[in-house]
This record gives sequence, C-alpha cells and structure tokens, in this order.
Amino acid sequence: MKKYLLPLALAMAASLNASAAPILFQGSGVTSGGVAVSASASFDLVGNNLTIVLTNTSGANALADVPGSTLSGLFWNFTGAPVLTTVSAMLTAGSSILGTCSEVNCAGVTDVSGEFGYKAGSGPSGQNQGIASSGYISNPGGNIGNFNNGAAGTNLDDPASLDGINFGIISSLADFNPNGGLEDVPVISNSVTFMLTGVAGLTNADITGVRFQYGTNFNELSIPGDGGGGGNGGGGGGNSVPEPGSLALLGIGLLGLAASARRRWR
Repeated sequence: MKKYLLPLALAMAASLNASAAPILFQGSGVTSGGVAVSASASFDLVGNNLTIVLTNTSGANALADVPGSTLSGLFWNFTGAPVLTTVSAMLTAGSSILGTCSEVNCAGVTDVSGEFGYKAGSGPSGQNQGIASSGYISNPGGNIGNFNNGAAGTNLDDPASLDGINFGIISSLADFNPNGGLEDVPVISNSVTFMLTGVAGLTNADITGVRFQYGTNFNELSIPGDGGGGGNGGGGGGNSVPEPGSLALLGIGLLGLAASARRRWR
C-alpha cells in the first residue's frame, strides 16, 4: 500500500489545481481627481450557475468619495458570448446601504436586484457581458434593474435605478464623508453578490477582458482586472482559490504519506 501513497497524493494535488474555484480578478488605478481606487471580482462557475462577488477594495478615502471614485460596474468576456439569465443581486455579508432611500426604508435591506442590471454585449471596450448600477448599461430592465429572475426588481430610490450613481459601491474602509454628487443618494458599502445562470460548459479559462467601471459614464475611470494571466485586461487567468473540500482531501493524502514515511525509517 505504501508505494501507492505518493502517486495518490500527486494525483490529488493535480485534481486540486484543475478544479480550483472560484477565480479572483483584481484591479487598481487612480481617478482623474487623484483618488486611488481598487476592486476585486470573484467568479464561481458551478454547473449552469455563476456567482460573482464584486467588492470595492479601496483604502480609506476620507472626503474623497465622489461619483468618479465609486465602483458602478463590472464587464468581461465569456467564450461564445452567451446571454445569461439573472437570478439575484444581494448585499454580501458585512455590506450595507448608506444614505436614505426615497421609495422604501433601506435599513436592513439586502436585496438590491432592482438596482443593478445585466446586459450582454454592453462593455466599454467590447466586452460581451456586463453588470452595472448606472445608466451607461442602457437600462436592460426598462430603467429598473433586472436581477429578479430576469424580471424587474423593486426600485428602492428615485430617480429610477440605473440612473446616476445611486447604489454604486464604495469601500467599507472609506471613512465615508461624501462630497460631489454622493451627499443625497444611497450607496453600498463594501460588496454585492450576483447570481446568474446559463454558463453550462464554461470554465474559468473562458473568462477574459475583465474591467471595473467607475462613475456614471464610460468616459470615466475603467481599470483592467489582473488575475495573473490578464495583466492588460484582455487575457484570461485569475487567481484560483482552492475549494475547502479539495484542500481537506489533499491534506489527508499528504498526512498518510508522512505517516508511511515515518514507519519506513523506524
């Protein structure tokens, strides 16, 4: 049995590398006003389902929070340019809505499906997939976000969603004290988790051209997501994050190998 332990451990390590998920893209840049910003997007493809966690990872920007430094969209390419179906857009754990919503009491609200839209073929530099909270995505849900199983979600604030910087994402470390156009609009602190379907047969290698969009216009800052293989935003790659179950399996195999080695040398 001992002679099989090393090949088994190596096989499990290879399997771990091949099935690593989700994949993480990160980007950073500086706005025209000199504000340093950064963001990340985690893509998790499981069967026909896609989960994206979009996070504003910028550092503390006291008094520098303005629309141009607010993360409002994510764009990327999928091989074959599929048209996906939206399921939901929810605040990620630890995130919250700051500011007052005009249509409902936003205290404790986590469902922001009516404030984000998905549209195929909508990217600032030709990407075939796009998610945004602002109107530059051409209002795919009739000016209301469509992350409600493909239908329009609830509008939380007027003017209607996908208009202006409403529900753009700011950093949870921003020491939020806005100026510019953010004083009177609700924004999201930290992160949003999006769920979509329609990715059967696609893998991490099919994701390219990731870009993070800021502000309310494609003329504002757009930065590439560099996941290790796409430094110019046009390549694939991404940093794969091993699944906990695979890590546990590999650990068991390596422990067995170590135990066998100890017995051999006694």
